[in-house]
Amino acid sequence: MRYLALAILLVSSVCSGQTAQTAQTAQPPATADELKYLRFLLLNVASLDHSPDAVAAYESALVLQFGFSTQESAVVHSAGQTMKTTLAQLRQSTQALLAGKTALSPTDIATLQSLNEQREQTIVTLANQILNSVSSLTASRLRAPGHIMAAAINK
Repeated sequence: MRYLALAILLVSSVCSGQTAQTAQTAQPPATADELKYLRFLLLNVASLDHSPDAVAAYESALVLQFGFSTQESAVVHSAGQTMKTTLAQLRQSTQALLAGKTALSPTDIATLQSLNEQREQTIVTLANQILNSVSSLTASRLRAPGHIMAAAINK
């Protein structure tokens, strides 16, 4: 009986160690095709122009579509809130830059390009953050639409 108890403790510690190791395994970064869909997802969750009810309905649809757990849904929601803050700041910067101008200088154009790059970098960062914060199965499900769209376009 004593050996049985030791065997159970050994097996459970090995299993919990494997689970912890699996949870810490990072996902590969999103590919360009995957980012196209994840960009769409983030911009819809973070939309400044959609009503809060429409965004909530979209998030609920994502839960059903991808089978998110409560924690995974919270990860996507949090990423959307971060993206929303970034979009609001970028919109404000763009409006301030364009205020009262009828033509843009090369400096203005460079500034707008920089703001665009900032938005895209935030999308890449948040998309990869989502992929690394959800289960491997959910990450695979989130990657799939980008591959499906790319395959359809390349036909």
